[in-house]
Amino acid sequence: MWERFREKRYRGYLEAKAKGKVDEDIVYLLDLINKFDCFVTLSSCSGRIAVVDLKKPGDKVNSEFLGKWHGGAEAKDIKMAAMRCRNTAWLIQYPPIIHVACRDIDAAKILMNIANQAGFRRSGIISLNHYVVEIASLERVELPIAEGYKMLIDDEYLEYAVKCANEKLFKGKEKLRRLYAVLESLQRENTYCGD
Repeated sequence: MWERFREKRYRGYLEAKAKGKVDEDIVYLLDLINKFDCFVTLSSCSGRIAVVDLKKPGDKVNSEFLGKWHGGAEAKDIKMAAMRCRNTAWLIQYPPIIHVACRDIDAAKILMNIANQAGFRRSGIISLNHYVVEIASLERVELPIAEGYKMLIDDEYLEYAVKCANEKLFKGKEKLRRLYAVLESLQRENTYCGD
């Protein structure tokens, strides 16, 4: 049953990758995770900075992305995006997040330990169906910056907020590289998944 589930999910990953629906700067890590026969990736985001137009905080249904940056952002681009908001523009820096299904509880425990070693302190099993591990980090920035086509903060504070968002974004991406290094080491030693 695991083998069939894994193969179906892995095919889905390859199709999404071929269509450009996977963040390019995380493909190297997802490819490595998927080399382990006890894991298969389900969904992921490498971390990003976004400007989101929201009617109310947390209202994802009625939200609209006004801009997204996976490799860092500049204040002038953030401001340009924010000035298009009809409601409230929020500057949000999202941390990396990866969902991985595991063959069994032992494989899930191994993956959580690896994630913790790499600095992903907010990782855990989020579903006992296929033992889905969420690898997540705490770096996040979230603040309103414009309302109804008008900036709420001055340029100096916007520069500072974007600098903080970029620093947190790059900290998360460094954790992804550390996770890769730990996984690569385990693969070389062939000492993973309780095999």
